[in-house]
Formats: sequence, C-alpha cells, structure tokens
Amino acid sequence: MSNQSSLFALLAECFPAVLASCWEVSPLAGLSGGSYLVEKRYATQTQDTVPSIKLIARSDGQAQNALYVNRRKEAHILKQLKDFPYSPQVIGRNTHWLLLEWVDGDHPSCEQFLSSEFQKNLAEIVAKLHNHDVLNYRLPLRNEIAHYGYLIDNKRVSARWKRVHRRFLRTPMPKVLKLAPAHMDIHPGNVLCEQGVPKMLVDWEYAANTDIGLSLETYFQFNSLTVEQRDYFLTQYCYTYGAYKDKFRLAEHCLQWEPWVKYMTLMWYEVQWSQRQEAQFLNDSSPLRDYFGL
Repeated sequence: MSNQSSLFALLAECFPAVLASCWEVSPLAGLSGGSYLVEKRYATQTQDTVPSIKLIARSDGQAQNALYVNRRKEAHILKQLKDFPYSPQVIGRNTHWLLLEWVDGDHPSCEQFLSSEFQKNLAEIVAKLHNHDVLNYRLPLRNEIAHYGYLIDNKRVSARWKRVHRRFLRTPMPKVLKLAPAHMDIHPGNVLCEQGVPKMLVDWEYAANTDIGLSLETYFQFNSLTVEQRDYFLTQYCYTYGAYKDKFRLAEHCLQWEPWVKYMTLMWYEVQWSQRQEAQFLNDSSPLRDYFGL
C-alpha cells in the first residue's frame, strides 16, 4: 500500500482521539483497485477483538488515474449527493486518500440481481438518481476514450483499430435526451442489499452528469440484459416511477449509444491488460474486439 503515512494522517485528522496503532487496514477486492477496509479495534473485557469504527479508504494513485478515476471528483460528487439515500457519506479527504463510511450489506447473486422484483427496485433507485439535481461534473466521454488510447498496448493496435479509434474521437455523439447524474458502474458487485432489497450503491468513482440514454445503455450492457429485461426495466423506469415520459423513444435512444458503450468498455479492459497483464481482461475484451472487427 503506497502513501500509508498520508492515510494515517487523514485518519488522525478525522479521528484525533484514536492512536495510529489502533487502526487495521486490509485490501478490498475491486477491478479498479486501491480500496481498503479500515477498522479501529479495541479489546473487550473477554479479550475478544471487536471493531468499533469501520471505514472505506480509497487511494488516488497511478493505477486509478490510468482508469480516469479521480478521488477529488468522486468526493465532490458524493457531497453533492449527500441527500441521496443510496450513496455513501464522505468522512474525509486529502491529496492521496478518500475516506467513506462503511455500509453493511450483502451483494446480490446474479440470479437475484436479474429477478423482476430486484430490477424494479433498481429502476426506482436509478429513476431517483436521474431526477436528482445535476452535479457540477459532466462525463467527458471523448476525453476518456482519448486518455485510454494513450495507455493501451500499442503492439495490439492494428491499422483498422486506429481507424476505429479516430472515428470515435471525431464522430458526433448522440444528442442528449436528458442530462442527469449517473452512477455509470451498476452491477451486482456495486450493490448492497438488506434482506434481499437494494439499500446502497457503492463505488461511485465513474459517476458524473451524462445523458440518461448513455447511463441506461451502460447499465444494460454491463449486466447483459436481454431485450425483454431491458423493456421491463424501462417500463418500471418510465411508467411506474415517471423518470421519462416516452419509453419507446428512450429505448431507441439507448441503442444509439450502443457502440459508444462497447468501445468505452473495450478500451477500459485494454488499459487494465496493459497495466496489470492479467489474462482475464483479454478474455473480457475479446467479444468487443470481435464486434468492431479488430
């Protein structure tokens, strides 16, 4: 763990009564990396060790910057969403670290996540988020794609890929149907449940204002929703929760973002491969390379 002294300085600032020796730090799983569980522990009369404070510490290092992650931006967005009940609260931040509240809960299974009732609950959460006041940060999708382009393994880039990349840097993007706050990374690993009901979205590092069509198409693709599942989600989103009046127009608009989401995702996987050399990222990117004929 890099910048450990900076983390303990932030903990001392936020919890001045707690000695540094009382904190325990352990890494958490996650594709972007840099997240840690921080616990303050004390001994009870029976000498059992019980956590008294639990936090999430998220680092702002080179690996995160390569993936276009910025903890300062993440902190500002979460502070703007402090009245949104499905986002964690910010505890503190410095140059290298972001401290967030720990939220208890379970991740849903894939089967549970894709169930009609769970999708209805998620549609309500997304509808509320899309109806929240806009943030002060807009997703710079084209800049993000350009950024990834500098970091991928050039030995894997064919002449055709270069042409595809230039097209995404120059082609006009779909028009904005409605600009709204978006999480941009909702999947089972970023949802916490209580008694089978979603209670919190975590990992807001990619959150920003963006078109609702891009936000929804990203959600649909990340979770491999079928045509029927997409239609059900949009029915709940539009008609049950009133987030947009014209479901059919919204469905067509989402499809306009399809290649953009696929290319953004392909580039993300390729940056991960370039940075970490883990074969899983090549396996994940393979269908997307086939889609673009690469």
